[in-house]
Amino acid sequence: MTSTPPASPEREYLKVARKLIRGTDNHKYDPFTRVTYQDTLNSDRWQFPEDLISLYHHPLYNELSDAQKWQLALEEGLHFFSFNIHGEQALVTEMEPRLYRDKRAGEDPVSSTYLQRFIHEENAHTYMLAGYCVRYGGAVKRDRNFVVQVPKLSIEAEDALYYGRIWVLENYLGYVNKIAFDHPDLDRTAQDIHRFHHHDEARHKAWDKAMLEENVLRIQRAADESGQPCSELAELRRLLDAYIDYVCTASTDPGPYRTLKLENIPALRQAVQKLPARQAQHARWIDPVRRYFDKIGLTDAAAKT
Repeated sequence: MTSTPPASPEREYLKVARKLIRGTDNHKYDPFTRVTYQDTLNSDRWQFPEDLISLYHHPLYNELSDAQKWQLALEEGLHFFSFNIHGEQALVTEMEPRLYRDKRAGEDPVSSTYLQRFIHEENAHTYMLAGYCVRYGGAVKRDRNFVVQVPKLSIEAEDALYYGRIWVLENYLGYVNKIAFDHPDLDRTAQDIHRFHHHDEARHKAWDKAMLEENVLRIQRAADESGQPCSELAELRRLLDAYIDYVCTASTDPGPYRTLKLENIPALRQAVQKLPARQAQHARWIDPVRRYFDKIGLTDAAAKT
């Protein structure tokens, strides 16, 4: 009698996809009624955590009136939500063609079934965030998104870069979300939006992580099979570090400074970015991201020399 060969073990990312499908379905909500928007914002409550306001650690902040500080917090909240919207729109635009294409890792029917849920939640986030921006700021702020560098890479490295950039962005957003929804002085609507976004993104980050690790593993395996040094991992790390720098720079936006009619805005923005306290804030979300990259083999080539 001919024995049946054992089935190949299921890839880890497929297990993650099945788990995330269940998790998403257990947390369904109506995106059009999820947030109850205040008719009027409270003038004695922050719209963005005060200690995350970009100007907070600069001497000029202490010269502002209470009304100016409140307006600055609102403007920084509007910028943060708008930055979030544009980042997620770019994500969805690139993710949709992957559905059921079945050419690369994460494009199979099981993964695509989860990705449809992922895309639905990102679209729901855009609706939720834009609801705040339009009601309290008049519009979503203009797109200042990063011009993505697309060097010639293998298929696996292209996907690792795609999911790695999402991982970076969502770790920054999650860092702010967590501080905001736990902030005792934040206004109700802003607090709710940060909480809802943070809860959903926990699942999205799990998928980004699974896909990043799968593609890094494939790059490493291809290098081992060819017997050639793997230069792509170092290039990926360089590109991801550049994206981290972009996110840090974009978090200090000149728009709020213009609204308050502050002077010498380009110089002020540069000074804020160089403040040790501001850099220490960024390090709280950047350092874990970089340690994770090191752990999975995306090691900074410069650190080895």
